[in-house]
Amino acid sequence: MPDTAYENYLHAEKILSYQKSEDELICDGERDFQGVQQESEFIWTRINLLLKRTGTCIEGEDLSGATRLLEQAAALWSSLTAKVEELLWRLWPNDFQKIRKTIGSGSTSDSPRYRESERLAKSLWGPFTAQLEKSTVTLKQLLGTEGHDDLRALLKAMMWYDYRVQEFAIAHIYLVLGKIGDRTVGLKGGTTDYLVKRQGNFLFPPLWDSINELYQ
Repeated sequence: MPDTAYENYLHAEKILSYQKSEDELICDGERDFQGVQQESEFIWTRINLLLKRTGTCIEGEDLSGATRLLEQAAALWSSLTAKVEELLWRLWPNDFQKIRKTIGSGSTSDSPRYRESERLAKSLWGPFTAQLEKSTVTLKQLLGTEGHDDLRALLKAMMWYDYRVQEFAIAHIYLVLGKIGDRTVGLKGGTTDYLVKRQGNFLFPPLWDSINELYQ
């Protein structure tokens, strides 16, 4: 049967060729695990494009455009969190024990697209603070006073984006707990203590420091 225009556009046959066939699966849960991980890679490419566009908008002083794009990127992190929760619900621990033997030492943090999302998000802080300086307003003032609506909206979007990334990290910790427990050595050679310590590594630390200062 010839490929349809739809399948040709999506390169569907090529994409699906990277999934294991049913007779190659070491357990039924492997289809869920491999599928979710592959879908996540595609979502990170979408997030990274939005982050690049966000940076361009901030540098071009299109703050409302930057806000809109960053909110869209944050929403995509929510879909990533939902996929982690899907694995927590669908994948049995004994199935994951079989799967992890075939993964080697690989993990989500090894994904170049995941790491790129972190780098691109952090790179937004410089252009944002440059806009603060142009408006002669400090971060603390922006948090505690009225006015500068475009900057305040963008700041809220940055808070929201950071929150969604942290939410994904928390969901990932619970996924690990649900599959290997809290004392089993993981694929990187450590226990969940490493993941817990890494949690709270915010993308925009000065933002959260300023909120602390506001209430002290």
